[in-house]
Amino acid sequence: MPTPFYHIDLAERIIVDPGLTSLVSNHLHKYSSEFLFGNVAPDYQALSQHSRTTSHFYSINNTSSEIAYKNMLLTHTSLSNVKRMSDRHSAFVAGYLAHLLVDQQWKFEVFDPVFGQYQTWENFQERMFLHNVLRIYLDGISYQCLPPDICRRFSLDLSSVDWLPFASNVDLERWYNFIYEQLMDGSYPKTLEVFSSRMNRNTDDFYEILASQELLEEHIFSRISIAYLDEFCDDVSKKVINMLNYYFDT
Repeated sequence: MPTPFYHIDLAERIIVDPGLTSLVSNHLHKYSSEFLFGNVAPDYQALSQHSRTTSHFYSINNTSSEIAYKNMLLTHTSLSNVKRMSDRHSAFVAGYLAHLLVDQQWKFEVFDPVFGQYQTWENFQERMFLHNVLRIYLDGISYQCLPPDICRRFSLDLSSVDWLPFASNVDLERWYNFIYEQLMDGSYPKTLEVFSSRMNRNTDDFYEILASQELLEEHIFSRISIAYLDEFCDDVSKKVINMLNYYFDT
C-alpha cells in the first residue's frame, strides 16, 4: 500500500543492509535494476485491466492470516525455485515478493488500525483521503532520498525475459515506463495527480494539507506519529531481509 518511491527507497536501503547474507547481498547488488523494478512491479495493475487481488495475492478487505508473498509462490511454483530461474529473473521476483510483504504489513499495521473501515473518526471516504495524503507525503520524502544515479540504477531492458506467468510484458513495460519517466532529471513524482484523479478530488485539497505542518499534525500525525512510521519502516525492512535470505537459500 505504500507508493512507488517509498518502495524504491526501501529497496535501496535493503540492498546495502548488513543483515543480508553475502550471497544475497552480492546478487542484489549485481542485479539491482531487476530488484528495484520488482519492488514496484506489483502495481502494474494500476495501468492494466488486472485486479489488485490478481497482482497482490491478497484483498484489502480480507482479514485472513494468509501471507501474500507465500500465496504467490504457492500459486506459481515456477517462481519458488531460484535455481531454475536466471539470475536476473530471481532478483526481480525477490523484489516483487518484497513489495507484497511490505504492502500487507502496511495494511495490518498502518491502514487497518488507523484508517480502516472499522475506525470511527471522520467517515471512511475522508479517512481514505487522509491515508492518501500520508502516502503522498512519505512518497515525496522517499523521492528526495533516492540516489543521484537512480535513473541509471533503474534502467532495464524488459524484453528478454518472461517475468511473470500472470502478467504480460506489455503491461509490465507500460508500468515500468510510467515510473522511469518520473525518475528522469527534471521530472517529479506524479503520485498526487494519480490519487487526485482516482478519488475524483481536487489537487488543491491535497496541497492544502501537505503545505501545512499544522494541518498534517491535526489530521494525520495526531493519529499516527512519524516515530511509529519510522519504526514500521525498520521492522518491515527486517522482515523483508529475513524473507530474502530464506528465498535464496531454498
